[in-house]
Amino acid sequence: MNFNELEQLMSSRGVTSLADIARTLTTTPQAVSNWKSRDQVPHHIVAKLNQLQVTGDQPIIASSRMPITSFQSQTGIIEEDTISFSNILYVLARQIKIIFVVTFSIFFLMFLYAQFIDEEELLYISSAKILMSGPSSSRGLSGLASQFGVNISQPSPSGLSSVSLFPELIKSRVFAERILKKLFFTERFGQKLSLLAILTHGLDPPKVGKDTLMYRAMKSFQGMVELEVVSSYSLLECETFEPAFSRDLANEVLFEFEQLNLTYRNRGVLDKREFILKRISTVEDDLENSEETLKRFREQNRQVSSPALMLEEERLMRDLDILKGIYLTLKQQLEMTKIEEIQKTSIIQILDYPQIPLEPNNRTNKIAFLLLTSIIGLGFGILIALLREYIEHSNIDNRKRLRQGKRLLIKKIKSFYTDKRIAGVFCLLFAIGLPFFLSHNSENPVLFDKYSIKAIIINLFYISIFIYSLVLYRMNSKTD
Repeated sequence: MNFNELEQLMSSRGVTSLADIARTLTTTPQAVSNWKSRDQVPHHIVAKLNQLQVTGDQPIIASSRMPITSFQSQTGIIEEDTISFSNILYVLARQIKIIFVVTFSIFFLMFLYAQFIDEEELLYISSAKILMSGPSSSRGLSGLASQFGVNISQPSPSGLSSVSLFPELIKSRVFAERILKKLFFTERFGQKLSLLAILTHGLDPPKVGKDTLMYRAMKSFQGMVELEVVSSYSLLECETFEPAFSRDLANEVLFEFEQLNLTYRNRGVLDKREFILKRISTVEDDLENSEETLKRFREQNRQVSSPALMLEEERLMRDLDILKGIYLTLKQQLEMTKIEEIQKTSIIQILDYPQIPLEPNNRTNKIAFLLLTSIIGLGFGILIALLREYIEHSNIDNRKRLRQGKRLLIKKIKSFYTDKRIAGVFCLLFAIGLPFFLSHNSENPVLFDKYSIKAIIINLFYISIFIYSLVLYRMNSKTD
């Protein structure tokens, strides 16, 4: 049904102005004006016309030149047209101002944030590819030693020297304590400082104990260094706030990592060598004494003819042979230990050395960020436009329900301040949490050696809300 037909129908009943038509159909003049501009009447208005009795039992549409069946057939067409693409474009065109304002506002605010407020610290990553040496690296020395009758076994590495424990080793406290003592130059401080000072107090004197400094520095260091073990190689990454600092830290980590791993791998070899050297010294003394004893026996007995002397000589010679065997075995084990020490000298083979990174890894792409912000703002503006169109042009019953819901929401929100039960619950909860807030100890205390500036602000805000809840509860209790 078009608007001309509606206007002719209403004028035949003495209703001529748009305001009178709106009053008769219980709608707003703006809605009637919209029908006129679109030259369409919504289907629910057509249904209302069919139900409206003007004269007798005949509806308004009955006196129209167009039959009811044709109106009903047009109703289905209008119902389809109300959700068509052209109607959506029409609504967006009507609300183009609000769409533009919302989109531009969100874009401009995000531009200010990305350009002036978001000052995220740039971080640089320096990486190195390393190859961990295994038992196969010592096959050449093993084959060379076997040519001289020395058998060197190839046990698989275990314990703290195992390849599978390398990522945990680099995150250990022992490793952190070794690397935190190293000195590094940074442009931020302008001089060489220990890594412990760089990660904690900087150029200022420390305000806490050494254990606290070590704990904070360890947490920061473990977040800066990562070792990922791949099938064929391992990737070491160091992330800091300066490119050269990242490269220097990666080099020191590689060096200290190799030294610490060597310490664990050589600890058993060194203990074994020390034991062998002590045994060689003892056996060598016993061997010399046995040789001197046999020498004196032969000097005193030029001709050994009696069975007793022959037996004594055999005993002396047997003791001497045993000591010779022990001495030769210890010497052989000492040479094997020295070869094992040579095998442990090359553990890490660096495929790609750490380099100074050319650009930070966390720089935000502002163009992509603003483009995404514009798309989100446009979508949000369209949503607000559709909601506004629905509120402005919905029928009278929907508008009444919206106004009633708005008034009810405001009334309920105001009742929060006048309901003593809500105030009582807030008072009880804040009273329970008050001891926890007051007993909290800050890491960097400023006041009373207990609270930091942030903790003082939070506690004052908490106490203020608690007192305000008490006042509301007393006031609401008196009014009741």
